[in-house]
Amino acid sequence: MSQKTFRIATAVLAFALFLAACGANQASPTATTDPNMIYTAAARTADARLTELVALTPSVTPVPPTFTPNPSQTFAAQTAAAMLTQAGMLTLTPQATLAPTLPPTASSADLSTWVADVTVPDHTIMTPGQTFVKTWRIQNIGTSTWTTGYDLVFIDGTQMGTVAEVALTASVPPGQQVEISVNMTAPTTTGSYTGYWKMRNAAGAFFNFAVTVVIDVSTSGATATTGPTATTGPGTPTATQSGNPFSNLTMSVDPPVYIGACPKTFTFTASFTLSQPATVTYQLEAYSETPGFSFTLPPVDTQSFSAGLYSLSFPLSFTSSGTGWVRLHISAPVDVTSNQANFTLTCQP
Repeated sequence: MSQKTFRIATAVLAFALFLAACGANQASPTATTDPNMIYTAAARTADARLTELVALTPSVTPVPPTFTPNPSQTFAAQTAAAMLTQAGMLTLTPQATLAPTLPPTASSADLSTWVADVTVPDHTIMTPGQTFVKTWRIQNIGTSTWTTGYDLVFIDGTQMGTVAEVALTASVPPGQQVEISVNMTAPTTTGSYTGYWKMRNAAGAFFNFAVTVVIDVSTSGATATTGPTATTGPGTPTATQSGNPFSNLTMSVDPPVYIGACPKTFTFTASFTLSQPATVTYQLEAYSETPGFSFTLPPVDTQSFSAGLYSLSFPLSFTSSGTGWVRLHISAPVDVTSNQANFTLTCQP
């Protein structure tokens, strides 16, 4: 029972008692009047009144609060939901990334080395637009036989004409040499130009090392050589020299291919035979197509040798991955150059 109902019941009971008391004062009690009956009647009256009041008092029914939307909060929530949905779509539907297609590289079974510039030695002077035939002598130093499916292909620099590839006309077994010629045309603008060419196998994979054609275009019309002159093979003197005491001038490398921890030391060995005593001036020459790859070569050296067979070893240490070649250049008493000893280094932890 609530306090309000209790108070009403108390007030009614008190009022009933008051009425009963007043009635007692106005009427003379008789001998047969029972006081308890008066109290009982008053209680019943109060109880009836209380029941009436409770029936008339409405019960309290809880009313749920009315939500009043906030327009700015609603817009922010809708925006956040849209952004989450968009992010989920992007996460669940990644777009494929196409890897660039790179030309394949031949395995170690296909290896070549430059032997000689049979025609057009480096820095031959040409007139603008002059036609010429460039011929290289190249040796197969790999373990596979080059078939007529192999060719020499232009890869970079100045192409010098329209010919971009020349196929072999016969097979070249391991250890054998082949002469490959390309018809070329000098550019019409004066300057120095270089073209890079590589061997390619029947599967379309390029060998690691390139041969070059280097010419100087001039309007003077003179034809001369300012660089090394043409040779006809390893250890063969230039056309202007005679009495060459060298034979079998070769360069080798151990190991030709290395994969492992760096730095790594490669041992390059030059071998030659002297037919007579001579004072020999020589130096190492090297080249790499790998950007940033560097060589620390010994200085030019001069020694006196008697007739006989000789081997000169040159240990070279490298700290980064790359490919390259090293050769021996003898400048006195005659000018001869060995073959290029190619090597490949792959540094791994």
